[in-house]
Amino acid sequence: MKILYVTDLHGDKNKYRKSFEIAVEKKITVIVNGGDMLPKLGERHLDQPAFINGFLRDYFKELQEHNITYLTMLGNDDLLSVDGLFEQVCDEFGNVHNIAGKKVLIGGYEFIGMNNILDHPFGCKDRVITEKDYIPQRQLSYFAGISNEYGYDRIFNWLEYSKTELPLMCDILQELPEPENQKQTIYVMHMPPEGLRLGQLLYQDLDIGSVDIYEFLKSKQPLLSLHGHIHESPDTEKGTWINQIQHTVCIQPGQMELDSRDMVYAEIDLQRKEYVRQIINV
Repeated sequence: MKILYVTDLHGDKNKYRKSFEIAVEKKITVIVNGGDMLPKLGERHLDQPAFINGFLRDYFKELQEHNITYLTMLGNDDLLSVDGLFEQVCDEFGNVHNIAGKKVLIGGYEFIGMNNILDHPFGCKDRVITEKDYIPQRQLSYFAGISNEYGYDRIFNWLEYSKTELPLMCDILQELPEPENQKQTIYVMHMPPEGLRLGQLLYQDLDIGSVDIYEFLKSKQPLLSLHGHIHESPDTEKGTWINQIQHTVCIQPGQMELDSRDMVYAEIDLQRKEYVRQIINV
């Protein structure tokens, strides 16, 4: 079975359309989207629900008409306040599965999603959790908050709050559904594991990743893990798009920025264990 993996599209309709066109052209029947699906520029509280109700609903319908299965989840730049709407729209289509915290069996392979991340320096703290001994990054925003329907619930002393009030990554991982066969399992996790250079920053010698995710994958040894979050990592001097934790292949293809006319995706043959990263004009 072949899958097309794409992540961090941030509401770029051209990239959505191009991934669909590639799947049709190459007869790929499963597309996996690793999160950060919705527009992040402008007014998120207006733009993101409109994007789900409008573009995504039509997009899912077109995928259904071409018998393409779509496995997807929201990411940290997608507001928590739209989770209910997103779930509702996904449920309208038998071919679309919101895999965050869930297990979906497709073609004999088990896909399990997890869309939480460790803290970042930006103000929107949706889906942010922590882990033991994690040192938060220096904050770049003058406020921190978690989204509600109309705005944000402000957290005025974020650094102290993050030390005591956030869930632990290890607990979130342990709550994920247990697969029947790890050798046929693909974990889709927006956050990369620590130490593999899948989260390498461009302007700072820092590899963004989770120790707990690394240890989880090392222990479980699934067939594959798919990641996103740090767009530029594969194109930095020290970064990479593919690595391994023992027998588990870990893939983070990255993504071009919103003003780019190119899109990045990974084409994955699960039976042959062949993995190709592609950059294509949209």
